[in-house]
Amino acid sequence: MRSAYRGVDTREKILGTATRLFSTQGYANTSLSQVAKEAQVSKALIFWHFENKEKLFRTALQRTLEPYFINVVDDLEGLSEVDQIKRLIDEYYDFVSKNIYSVKFFLSLILREEKHPDDLVGHMNELQQVYRNLLADIIDSGRQKGILRAKIDPRMDAALIMTALHGILVQGFMGHAAPETSEPLLQHLKTSLVDALVR
Repeated sequence: MRSAYRGVDTREKILGTATRLFSTQGYANTSLSQVAKEAQVSKALIFWHFENKEKLFRTALQRTLEPYFINVVDDLEGLSEVDQIKRLIDEYYDFVSKNIYSVKFFLSLILREEKHPDDLVGHMNELQQVYRNLLADIIDSGRQKGILRAKIDPRMDAALIMTALHGILVQGFMGHAAPETSEPLLQHLKTSLVDALVR
């Protein structure tokens, strides 16, 4: 039984090390020898658990995608449209902040323009689209109820909110925004963009 646990621990150690190296160096610049050295395992153990570099990379991607299934609909129940939009902004920001390592992993793969499966980019785009569409639907609902201004464009306003939110998050990634400045920026985003939608 103990050896089974040791096998799981070894697999996790290899996976954690590989994910970190892939995200900081990219696929092409990460060798299995380097993963083995940093994980303090033999290269044979990597082959035992993952067969090859491609499978190790795919497993690292899969693991990194696990937290990306956000269920926010229940959290919005009973809130006004304005409060729903603000809650979505907070939840999106919190989610990215809590999963910053995996977000950086994806961004580094995409920005390096090197090996990354099309389904990865497709999945990230789909998540963005779902979130933006949810925002747009809430804005449209508020407009139809007369809570929000009649002459707004729900799709454009949702896209603008997402773009501003991404800007705050990117500043944080780059180290230009300390947590104490990110929070006021987030509040300002909600005040200047969301409250401006109200009649």
